[in-house]
Amino acid sequence: MRKLFISVLLIALLGPTQAQNIDGILRDIEVNNASLRAQKSLDKAQRLELRAGNMPEGPEVEYMHSWDRNSSTTISEINVTQGFDFPTAYIARRKAVLAQEEQLGHELNTFRQEILLEAKLLCIDIIALRQEYHLLEMRTANTRRMATAMQRALEKGEISTLEKNRGDIELANMQNLLGLKKIELESALERLQNLNGGKAVALDDSTFSMPEEVLPFEVMKQEYECRAPQLLSLMAEKKSAEAGLKVSRSGALPGIAVGYHHEIGGEEKLNGIIVGISLPLWKSRREIKRAKAQIEYADAQLESVRIDQLSTLKELYGRYHTLKTTFEALVRIDLQQEPALQHITKAYRTGILNETDFLSEVNALYEVKEQRIAIERDLHKVVAQINALNL
Repeated sequence: MRKLFISVLLIALLGPTQAQNIDGILRDIEVNNASLRAQKSLDKAQRLELRAGNMPEGPEVEYMHSWDRNSSTTISEINVTQGFDFPTAYIARRKAVLAQEEQLGHELNTFRQEILLEAKLLCIDIIALRQEYHLLEMRTANTRRMATAMQRALEKGEISTLEKNRGDIELANMQNLLGLKKIELESALERLQNLNGGKAVALDDSTFSMPEEVLPFEVMKQEYECRAPQLLSLMAEKKSAEAGLKVSRSGALPGIAVGYHHEIGGEEKLNGIIVGISLPLWKSRREIKRAKAQIEYADAQLESVRIDQLSTLKELYGRYHTLKTTFEALVRIDLQQEPALQHITKAYRTGILNETDFLSEVNALYEVKEQRIAIERDLHKVVAQINALNL
């Protein structure tokens, strides 16, 4: 029985060696995610609305019919007019529309990056949960075997009831932890499927690959300045506000209306043209003030987000270096577990350790593996957050 017990422990400590495929999952989610598809549709609708806003208003048609009660004379008039803004206003609005469309593109990319980062972090959690569940399965099986052995020892009078109860309590605790871990794993898989638009996700990986490369902090800082979609969106918003100021100033120029006039009545039919000018005497000044305030807001918002992102990036790099150092130490400790297991096994076989002490020592080895899984998971998640620009 001891040989079988030890063989099971060796298999549990070695663990599986499958490769992962998170990138394929992310590609599927980019296509199937319902929120992302909705955001793309909203982006398209907003772009069409912006372009429609730079078109001239439709022509106006007026019909007038007049008559005299004391005679049979009637007069009918038809006026058709089309209004135009000053030509420079259309140029200014066109530039503003282009800036707003650029902002919409960066906002969509920000939303996309958030969805994919959420999915990637969830995939990392699932891999770690599978490893933890695998260890708990083996620990539960070992504890169950130990409880059975202790029951036999109790029947032979080799141990007390108190020692037997400890084994039963340990088994109940392990079964509880295993059940909770299974629920946690199933919940994570369901959330990943929901991110994939409810479609099944084939993520079967249970081991981590090597962590991705991380650029030096100063290099990554420059990458964020140039490529971070949230910053690019705010830059585009500032550009849009500056273009809006030009639109407001062009609104101070007079508008033009031209049209055709046709009059029927009396003895003659009269035709003519209509030319009009509108003077925005009051509205333009308030619009210019509003546009300037919008620029100030966009500039302050951009600086605030830039500072926040730099602070977050510094924190992530600090966590990365700490986790990397701890992980490397745990890897070295984990590599030393094989000789330690052989020593514990030898002590058990020669009777130096009883079943309870042997299980306690083996559980200590399991705890090292659990710590390694947790640190490796956190390391991969920090690296994913730092490299989110590459999603």
